[in-house]
Amino acid sequence: MIKKILLVASFWLLVTGLFTPTTYAQDAEGDEFATSYDVIYDVTEDGSTLVTEKISLKNLTSESYADQFRLIIGATQISDIKASDEGGTMETSSKTEDSSTTIDVKFNQQVAGLGKSLNWTLQFRSKDFAEKIGKVWEVRAPKISSGKNLEKYNLTISVPQSFGDPTLITPIPKTQSTSNGRMFLVFEKNQIAQAGVSASFGQNQLFDFDLSYHLENTNLVPILTNIALPPDSAFQDVIYQRLEPKPINVTLDDDGNYLAWYRLTRGQKLDIKLIGSAKLYTNSKVKNPVLSAELRKKYTQADKYWEKDNPLILERVKEVLGDDVSLDSTEKARKIFLYVVGALKYDSSRLTDNIERFGAVTALNNPKSAVCMEFTDLFIAMARSAGIPARELDGYAYTANTKLRPVSLSKDVLHAWPEYWDEKKGWVMVDPTWENTTGGVDYFSKLDLNHFVFTIKGSSSSSPAPAGSYKNLGQNGHDVKVTLSDVDFLGKPQLDINVDTKEPIYAGLPGRIKVTITNLGNAVYPSANISISASKLLIQNADSIISGPIPPFGKAEFEFSIGTKSLFDSYNDQIGVSIGDQKFSKDVVIKPFIIFQTAPLIGFSIIGAGIGIYFITFGAFLYRKRFASRKSE
Repeated sequence: MIKKILLVASFWLLVTGLFTPTTYAQDAEGDEFATSYDVIYDVTEDGSTLVTEKISLKNLTSESYADQFRLIIGATQISDIKASDEGGTMETSSKTEDSSTTIDVKFNQQVAGLGKSLNWTLQFRSKDFAEKIGKVWEVRAPKISSGKNLEKYNLTISVPQSFGDPTLITPIPKTQSTSNGRMFLVFEKNQIAQAGVSASFGQNQLFDFDLSYHLENTNLVPILTNIALPPDSAFQDVIYQRLEPKPINVTLDDDGNYLAWYRLTRGQKLDIKLIGSAKLYTNSKVKNPVLSAELRKKYTQADKYWEKDNPLILERVKEVLGDDVSLDSTEKARKIFLYVVGALKYDSSRLTDNIERFGAVTALNNPKSAVCMEFTDLFIAMARSAGIPARELDGYAYTANTKLRPVSLSKDVLHAWPEYWDEKKGWVMVDPTWENTTGGVDYFSKLDLNHFVFTIKGSSSSSPAPAGSYKNLGQNGHDVKVTLSDVDFLGKPQLDINVDTKEPIYAGLPGRIKVTITNLGNAVYPSANISISASKLLIQNADSIISGPIPPFGKAEFEFSIGTKSLFDSYNDQIGVSIGDQKFSKDVVIKPFIIFQTAPLIGFSIIGAGIGIYFITFGAFLYRKRFASRKSE
C-alpha cells in the first residue's frame, strides 16, 4: 500500500525538517524523503525581512508520496506568503497561535515514486527576525533541528551596510562580503546545527531609568533597611542622576550589588525615587577576570531554590555530562544549558501578581509549567552541582515581542536569567528562557544588549530584591520605567574627604584620625590605594589601605592611630590624604602634654602639693604607730 505523507517542517525561524504522517498513514520519521534548502534572509532598512526558501524534496521510497507541506515557524508577524513550483503558484494557508505560525502548502503535483523530486519555492515576510533596539540592530536566526535526511542547508543573511559594521556574529560565517550597499553573511548546515545565528550591529546600548521603591516599617521599634540599586557589572555601567531622599550610605555587597541604607521610625512609610542611565556592552569590560576561593565556594553551594545536592539534580547532571572528565567549564555549561532549554516548557498561564517560585527540583517535577525563574534556577542548580560557579541576574529585559521573548517576574516587565563563571572569560550571561521560547535562537554564545541588570543573586537565591519588588501592601502601580536612549553619558565620581581628629593633639598621648571618603558624583569610584602622611606626626599603617569601590551617594570610613616622639612636642603639622590621583590636606596643632612653656607655676604647684601630701600622710602614719606602741605597754 502506498502511504500518503504530510511533510511537516517545524521551522522555528529556520527549518527543522521533521516529517510526520497524517492521521491515517503509518508512522514515519523522515526516512521517506531527502531535503535540501537554500534560504535567504533579505533584511530591509526598516527591519522587515523577506525570507526565500528554495526547497528540494526527493522521494526515497516507492511506498510513500506527499502532496502537502506544513511549515511551523516560531514567529507571529508573518505576511505576504507565496509558494510556487515549475507548474506555477501553489495554494497556501496560515494560522497563528501563541508564539508560532503554521503555513500549509498544497503541491500542484504529488511527489510519488522512487527518486521522484520536486523543486519549489516558499516566500514570506516577517518583522520577527530583525529589530532596531535603540542604537543597535539585531538579526537572529535559530538553529536547525533536521530529520535524518537533510542533505543540504545553506543560509544567507543579507543586511544593508547602513546598519554599520557588525560587532558580533555567532557563529563565524563561512563567508562575509559586501556588494551594492549590502553585506552578505553565508552559513552552512554544520554551523547552525547546534546553535542559530546571532548578529549585532552596534557597540553598546543606552537606557534611561526611573525607578520607585516603597518601604514601610511595621515593627514597634526603628529599623535600618536597604534597597538594591542597579549596579555596575562586567557588561554595564550605571550613573545616578537623582536619588531622593538621600540614603545614610550606599554600600557594596559580595555579589557587587549597590545597597542604599535608610533608617525608618516605627510605622514610617518612605517612597524613594531613583533616576539614572545605563550603558550596556557587548563584550566584558573586565580584562583579567579573577574569582576568589571564598566566592568560588559560595557560588557552588546549595541554597533554597538551588538544590544542587538533591538526588534528582545529581542524576540529571550525570545524565547530561556523563563521565567525560575532559570537558571544561564552558562545555559543561553548554550541555547543561541545552538540557534546561529542552527539558522545560514555558507556561505563560502562571504569570500572575502572586506567582509562586518553584525552584530547581520542583521545576524538574513540573517541566511543562516553567517561567524564567524555573529556567534560571534549574541551570544554576545543575551548574553548581557540576562544580561551575553560577548565579542569578534579575532586571529589565527589552522585548518587542513578549510571545517570543517573554518576561515573567511582575507587571513591571522584569526578567530573570543566569550567568556562569568561565575560567578565561569571567562571568558569562546566558538566557535559557528566551532560547526556549524563540525555538533555538542562540542565547548561550553571546547575550544581546537587551538585558539590563537590577540585582545579582549569588550569595542568596532570595535576596536582594530587584527594583519593582518594593511595594507596600495593596500597591499595584508601575515602579519600573526604562526607555531606550540615544544620549551617551560620562560617569563622573566626585570625592569629598573629611579628616576628623580631636584638637589640639596632645603629645605623648595615643590618638586616632578618622578619614571619611564620600562620593558626591554620579558614578562609582573604583578601588584605589589610600595613603595618609604628615611631616612630623607619627601615623600607623599609613600606606596599607585600599578603599574598595565607592558607589555614588556612598561613603567609606577608615581610622588611623597617631602619636608623637615625646611628651614635650609642640608644633603645627599638616595631614595629607591621597586616594588615586586626588590629594586632600588638613592643618593640625600638636601641644605638649605637660605645658612648661605656658604655665610653669602650675607645674611647680602640682609638684609642691604632691610633696606636702606625702609628708602629711607619712607623719600621720608615724603618729598612729607610736600611739599603738604606748597602748601595748
